[in-house]
Amino acid sequence: MRFARLIGLLLGSGFALLAFAILLSCLPANASERDDGPDAYGYTDHPSYVSVARVLDLYVDRGFDEQDRQHILLAVRQWNYALNGFIRFRASLLPDDVPSGMMAEIKRTGGWIVARVDSGHPVAREGEGRHALAVTVGNRRTGVVYVISDRIGGRGLAGVVMHEFGHVLGAGHDTAGLMAPVYSIAGSRCIDRDAMAMVAEAQRLPMSQLNWCAGPQWNRRPAMTSQR
Repeated sequence: MRFARLIGLLLGSGFALLAFAILLSCLPANASERDDGPDAYGYTDHPSYVSVARVLDLYVDRGFDEQDRQHILLAVRQWNYALNGFIRFRASLLPDDVPSGMMAEIKRTGGWIVARVDSGHPVAREGEGRHALAVTVGNRRTGVVYVISDRIGGRGLAGVVMHEFGHVLGAGHDTAGLMAPVYSIAGSRCIDRDAMAMVAEAQRLPMSQLNWCAGPQWNRRPAMTSQR
């Protein structure tokens, strides 16, 4: 089964219950973030007492080139560090020809597809998708992250995908930072405390055992503010 056919079937199989998008900003299209790992962003280093991580499988479209794949892996590394052993994203490439039973298996096991599409795709022509860089569609257990590749330009793909993975984990939109609905270079560099708090609440995880980037620009709220 070709990948485009798989995506069409997924859209027709109940993956319309959840839809989030990160919107284009007014920044130049050649602006991008640095592609460094968690150490570059001053993350916290909290102890974790979990013994076994819950794995979320990501199936990455082979339409992404090698550079794009590295940006996606950067987003995976940052989330895996921030989640600190409670949840772990595991990424693998989809085959060129998707076996007919693979869609059912992905749905059954709670996997997510990271799809490369362009602005002519139906998801990019309806609702929030008309002005989005990427859109996440699913039912909070399984679904598709659509990256609208011809709108990314020089913007940081890692930050765009990191935002969408926040939605995969149950976070909504925030007023600023990683989970703001409008892309910005500064807000998309790393996983800020407020983004992590939304995920902690959605996944019922202890905030004290999770990590986030701790530079002054990320602490918009007092440290004792309760989780959202």
